[in-house]
Amino acid sequence: MLLTATGSLVSCGSFIGEDQDKKLLEQSIQAFKRFSEVWDFKDFWKRGNTFDACLVFVDAMIERWPNEERVKEIQSEVQAMLRQNLTFFSSYDPGTLWADDFGWWGLMGLNARKHLLRMKDRELADKYLALSMDLCWEYKRKTAYDHSEDSRPVAHGCRNGDANGSSKGVKNTVTNVLLFLLSSRIYRLTLEENLEDNEKYLDMAYKQWVWFDQWFNLEQYGYLKEISSSAALVQERPMAFFEGSDYQEKIHPPWSEGWVWTGDQGMLLAALMDMHALGHEISTYVKKNNIDPGFDEVAFKANVDSVIKKIGQGIKLALVGNRDGIIREAPCLSSFGPQHGNDYVAGRGILLRYIGTTHKNGLLGVDLDKTVLATMEAIWETRDKSNNQFPPEFTSVENDRDYVEQFRELWGLADNVHKWNLDKMKEKNRLGVCQAIGLDTLGAAIKMTS
Repeated sequence: MLLTATGSLVSCGSFIGEDQDKKLLEQSIQAFKRFSEVWDFKDFWKRGNTFDACLVFVDAMIERWPNEERVKEIQSEVQAMLRQNLTFFSSYDPGTLWADDFGWWGLMGLNARKHLLRMKDRELADKYLALSMDLCWEYKRKTAYDHSEDSRPVAHGCRNGDANGSSKGVKNTVTNVLLFLLSSRIYRLTLEENLEDNEKYLDMAYKQWVWFDQWFNLEQYGYLKEISSSAALVQERPMAFFEGSDYQEKIHPPWSEGWVWTGDQGMLLAALMDMHALGHEISTYVKKNNIDPGFDEVAFKANVDSVIKKIGQGIKLALVGNRDGIIREAPCLSSFGPQHGNDYVAGRGILLRYIGTTHKNGLLGVDLDKTVLATMEAIWETRDKSNNQFPPEFTSVENDRDYVEQFRELWGLADNVHKWNLDKMKEKNRLGVCQAIGLDTLGAAIKMTS
């Protein structure tokens, strides 16, 4: 049993049984209906991310209730939405966009292809694949990736600049993990569909693994910061303050010490799990190209596995409230604050999106089923019952205050913040993003109870 946002006890196994299965189906249909009312807003990266949440959620519904007529109707509705989304994407000048924008849309495009192929709409599916591979991935590889060898203390990585080159941008975690995950996901898709000329995607995925791994091994900088011998979280930006370091940028967006974001943890876990699954392909590739003739596949997979398990334990210890078992955003003003709260509010949904799709392979090493279900219950209980709109906050203030102290004790740093500053966010954007967080959470709950 767990406490919900309102302090009441709920059974974490509440969806086992026919009645509760029907309840989850009804909740899902109502949540999607509200999303269909607020999804069509104008904000480029948020539009890509929120629709990715929708696609993963609907995929979970299709797998759970394949013969339900209302789910089939939702499939068709999503197909029509995807036509609109492609028009929306084309309406933007790519030069005005940032590197991470292309990452969000690239990942969404891969899930769009899966949905459209299921609907036997190959023409539109091929357009989304081209969007992911030929536009989004190619931009990040050619323009945002640092091809130079002299960055210190770690070479290469991906900058989050704009496509026109007005700003080189900062090598933060989110843009690097997006390139990492997009590369590994495209490569796995090429294997499934027998597509040629695919080694470049594996090459970039491996290069991004090396970038993260080198940083993680520089323990003095605490990029993968340990909170116990078996638990850690990746920070939102690698920083190294010494003369000649290329990793000292404190703006774009404003950085502060100890900043950790939930969304990074979910995407990094997904990319690492891809690398673990591709161990044999990576071994063959690096040896064939004389990148690392002594590459040891077993040692490589063991290394990846250890990082996965550390982050899994870190999530359980530091991003789940002890009092109510609900997933929270780490109390960092850089995430919650007035300048960029409207961007980082989506993080909990992103984390749950990837936990939901990776938990059954056993690599995570922790059981988060109860946490996901408690979070889903909290989001559902705190919705606007007149229209089923989900809010940005779905936990009690008392429990939030306790969580800040919990995080501070583990992490060593915490801001006294638990309410999102979304004053500068357009209302429809806010409604769409918050609803997508709910879809991510419901989708994870569907997968974990299947």
